[in-house]
Amino acid sequence: MTLVLLVGLPLAGAVVVALFGGLLSRRANGAIATAALALSFGAGIALARAFAAGKTSLVAEVGPWLPIRGADLTLRIDPLTMPLALMVAGVSALICLYSVGYLAHDAGAQRYFAALDLFVFAMLLIVVASNLLLLFAGWELVGLCSYLLIAHWRERPAAAAAGVKAFVVNRVGDAAFLVGIFAIFVAFQTVDIGEVAGRVHAIVPAGVRRISTLGPDRYLLVPSALLLVGALAKSAQLPLHVWLPDAMEGPTPVSALIHAATMVTAGVVLLLRLAPILDPSVLLAAAIVGAATALFAAVVALAQTDHKRVLAWSTISQVGLMFVGAGAGAAFAAAFHLVAHALFKAALFLGSGSVMHATDDELDVRRLGGLAKRLPLTTIAFACGALGLAAIPPAAGFFSKEAIAAAVLDRPILLVAVIATSPLTALYVARLFALVFVAPAASEEARHAHESPALMLVPLLVFAAGALAFGILVASGALSLGSEPGAEPPLALSLVSASLAVAGAAAGVAVYARGPRALVPVRAADLARSGFAMDALYARSIVAAFRGLALALETGSERVVQGSADLVGRAVSGGGAVVRRAQGGYVRVYEAMLLAAAVVLLAYWSLR
Repeated sequence: MTLVLLVGLPLAGAVVVALFGGLLSRRANGAIATAALALSFGAGIALARAFAAGKTSLVAEVGPWLPIRGADLTLRIDPLTMPLALMVAGVSALICLYSVGYLAHDAGAQRYFAALDLFVFAMLLIVVASNLLLLFAGWELVGLCSYLLIAHWRERPAAAAAGVKAFVVNRVGDAAFLVGIFAIFVAFQTVDIGEVAGRVHAIVPAGVRRISTLGPDRYLLVPSALLLVGALAKSAQLPLHVWLPDAMEGPTPVSALIHAATMVTAGVVLLLRLAPILDPSVLLAAAIVGAATALFAAVVALAQTDHKRVLAWSTISQVGLMFVGAGAGAAFAAAFHLVAHALFKAALFLGSGSVMHATDDELDVRRLGGLAKRLPLTTIAFACGALGLAAIPPAAGFFSKEAIAAAVLDRPILLVAVIATSPLTALYVARLFALVFVAPAASEEARHAHESPALMLVPLLVFAAGALAFGILVASGALSLGSEPGAEPPLALSLVSASLAVAGAAAGVAVYARGPRALVPVRAADLARSGFAMDALYARSIVAAFRGLALALETGSERVVQGSADLVGRAVSGGGAVVRRAQGGYVRVYEAMLLAAAVVLLAYWSLR
């Protein structure tokens, strides 16, 4: 029952706000939505205590759903998914509380809070669904809710376009995911994740599986590859990453929700949950794509001038590191960084929202500066999040990134990518912090900034504290993530990573503390700022091709319809002319027609 409450309470909150929120104030809608998520987190705490008491898994069978083997409404939670469920519910509750203050005057607050609670329900369903079809239902619902939240300010063309872009790009991955589920059902005659894993293990024991498509597990390759495409799209990894930067057009709490705790990490959750049934070569491909994405997005983040877009590209990069951990089979490392990232990225995004609230929604870092004096609490919280993102000890990001690096010590290319990402990350987050909080104020908005209200500051400071303390608690063993830590990072690796991170951060502050600086040619900076023109490439190739096809179909359909109408008209007109000639009013003609008809009938009867 407690497991059902964990998932069901956010759904109940969404239904109540959607049906009755119009009768209530904006603050009341926010209070109901926040209370539902807080109670869901409380249910998660109760489940965690059961695991602490020795439980290995908990199952809640709600009832039948589809007439397919293994496709019942059944929820299952284990030591791996327990921390993920707590993270989703807890982080979302705090973001929802922050939203009460952030959207205090928003006309669409009822719609926003209903969609937010529904979003959390869908994400929890992804975490605890016992079968692939139920997981896919949550997967699709997350995509729908993300569209509603990103396009919340639908009167803004950019926000509406960003919502559509996120929805369309994710349909590519979702289609591949669905076909992958069908392929698994054809191979195993069930969609229950535990049953499929058991059958895979019976055929090819985990210790024997190898990177090969020629062994007895070769039929896993195609469905595994299709599931990976779904994960890449949902988690904004190369080459399906283009929707995420534009998602910044939504309200800042939505950015925090999507980027920190929920949708963008769904692909990582998928890889962690389905690792026992995925082909090893596909897992290796996931790690390689993640490493490439981490480096690529870190370079792009260096060139951004919009502080929310810096954080957006940062998310793409950090999720790439999670893919490295998950693809390398390091479930602990990937889950550790996923939760740590949720904490420090939530602090950064909510800090960014506090900056916008204080400066009349100013986003250009070149027009900010000097906010450390005017927003002291926001500055402290943002600094804590920045330390986590830069992986500077003792912040949580340092320990979680070290766990990923330790997991790929035997894979030099992946290790180099992980280590190289560290100074780049520290450099761009230090640049961001320096330009926003340290550099001289560059606009009237920055000079007259004011601190945010308590409803926004309390969640922000909680996330900041978590960004610092979480890593220490996990690394010391005081807090468990439900799986074995794996390899212990060598001291040399820790020293190198920490040194590179500190050096990158120091360079960023030193260079940008006095204001914006151009360190590369303008053309190169513009190219990097555009994400190396991948959006333009898609627009010229795929979008242009589909637009041309749509235009051709529209023109062709018009011609077919018009031609058919003309043909019918000509047929009716010609038939009318024939009938008109026959109906001339001459009696002899009518007599001849009757005689001809009689002859035909007599001939027919005689031939029978």
